[in-house]
Amino acid sequence: MKIIDNYLDQNSFDYISKILGSNSFPWFYTNAKSSTDVDHVFNYQFFHRFYFDTKITSPYFNMMTPIIAKIGISDPNKLLRIKANLNPPSNDLVKYAMHRDQKYSCKAAIYYVNTNNGYTTFGDKKVESKANRIVFFDGNELHSGTNSTDCKNRMVINFNYF
Repeated sequence: MKIIDNYLDQNSFDYISKILGSNSFPWFYTNAKSSTDVDHVFNYQFFHRFYFDTKITSPYFNMMTPIIAKIGISDPNKLLRIKANLNPPSNDLVKYAMHRDQKYSCKAAIYYVNTNNGYTTFGDKKVESKANRIVFFDGNELHSGTNSTDCKNRMVINFNYF
């Protein structure tokens, strides 16, 4: 696992943050964070797929260019998935079930769009949600996320690639 703060230049970060936080960006509802989560009232999130199943799935895909370029993905065929997640807050922090992004080894990254008291766990290691931070890990590694209690939402962008 590798964590890098201030990953993007300020203009690129501001642009992504502004668009994802706007009232016109299309977020889609799903009633579970992952297939391993238990069914409870806070087990839901909003998502936006930028890339899935070998194709661009969003008109906002080009917004991901600064991150894709900095990660070093020059061949689009190496992309597996790019998905943003928005987790609404609750009064108590909810830790979701451990899961794997993929059933096989691949590269993965989580880019944190906003700062909040939510976090991602990898075993006994905790990565706090800090705006413009990225964490790199293996896509087959068990990990878990949370929502937040100190802001209106927790937003991250998840990348899976070869």
